[in-house]
Amino acid sequence: MEPAPIDQAACQTLVAALPDTLDGDGNSGRSQYAAAWGDPPIVLTCGVPVPPTYQKTSEMMVMNGVAWFGEEQADGYLFTAVGRNPLVQVYVPDTHQPEVNPLVDLAPVMKQHTEVTGAAGVAP
Repeated sequence: MEPAPIDQAACQTLVAALPDTLDGDGNSGRSQYAAAWGDPPIVLTCGVPVPPTYQKTSEMMVMNGVAWFGEEQADGYLFTAVGRNPLVQVYVPDTHQPEVNPLVDLAPVMKQHTEVTGAAGVAP
């Protein structure tokens, strides 16, 4: 999936700045708008839409100044940084415990390369 044209440059910059290691796993692939670490992979995708299940009253978890909306999946968690531009989504497989550890590692890059656009985004 390609991000909206308005988000493409920001996503390319964000992906280029991502760490080579995430939660102890080395980078296993990178494109202009996405990156993966490990096997099974943690996958970050930039320029995604707001999740359909997200509501303004949804519970958010804040990891080092970045708020994430978490959705449990059959084999892991899908976290979306709602209230930031561009929107970033991170899939974390169940093999990573606790599942939020990669979000801690991503916080510095997220704060540097995404902009808070709403209350859910949390101020830097």
